[in-house]
Amino acid sequence: MTLTRRAFSQGVGTAAASIAAPSLLRAAEPLTIGWVLANSMHWAQCVAIEKGIYKEVGFEPQAVNIQNSPASVQMAIAGGYQVATSQPDPFIYAVERGASNLAALSAPMNSPDWVLNGSAAVKTLQDLKGKTIGISSLRTPEAWLTTQLLLKNGFNRGEFDFIQAGLSTAKITALQKGALGAAVLYQPTAEFAVRQGFVALAHYGTLRSYPTILYVVNKDWAAKGDAGKRVAQTIQRAHAWLWNADNKAEAIDIIAKYTKRETTILDSIYNEYFVTDKIYGRAGAIELDGLARALTDMAEDGNVFKVAPPPTKYVLDPELGGLLA
Repeated sequence: MTLTRRAFSQGVGTAAASIAAPSLLRAAEPLTIGWVLANSMHWAQCVAIEKGIYKEVGFEPQAVNIQNSPASVQMAIAGGYQVATSQPDPFIYAVERGASNLAALSAPMNSPDWVLNGSAAVKTLQDLKGKTIGISSLRTPEAWLTTQLLLKNGFNRGEFDFIQAGLSTAKITALQKGALGAAVLYQPTAEFAVRQGFVALAHYGTLRSYPTILYVVNKDWAAKGDAGKRVAQTIQRAHAWLWNADNKAEAIDIIAKYTKRETTILDSIYNEYFVTDKIYGRAGAIELDGLARALTDMAEDGNVFKVAPPPTKYVLDPELGGLLA
């Protein structure tokens, strides 16, 4: 089916109507959500748990810290996670290799919150020539978008290299040891790195629209008992709560509990997400145009497919709760 903004709006309306019954009539269902707890992009999930929004629609939520996207997708396939976090490429790879019952329900944002932080010896982008850049995995948007960034700034291919360096916390350790010339860091680790003296060489938020993280569910699970619609409603409410400026102080306290970062750092991230750059998703919807760009990058890489399929192949039908724009 072709998913339009009108279809998305109709799907959301249907979802809201179907779950209007009092949540007290439902027995609490287990809801395991896997994400990197140290990353602030999952702010809405933290709010949904801490403010009891998931409980109001009949879920007993549990946050589980993941190590990487492929492991998270495997847990979704096995049924260990009802909501799994993944970068687009490991999830899409899994679908193309037979996990066709997985679908993306939501995205916390459609612009990267990443920062390219230089080591102590790297103060400008030009200092990166001949240096190694740490990324989470070699075939991810981190590699593709960083390559585009450097080519636009006068680099030639071969004047920089990538190495798989793990999550942001591992990358900053490598920066501190001088093992990398730079690293792509997610917030709030990127802001922490700046305050440790590692220069922010570039911000990715304005580079291009791109859902760097997707929330993935099993289609059968989403259909049972309106589970997908209830998760979608919860995510929308959490995003709306975050965009209310009156909730800023409480929002920062909530995300501090999960990321373990100081509130002064998180205050800066809040402003980036909701005040200045405004890169946080308004309602958790996946922008199909941005997902199409991710698929085009994957096709150019050629490891999974040579021609980019339509993005609608990988998203959850709005009738089941898919949040699409």
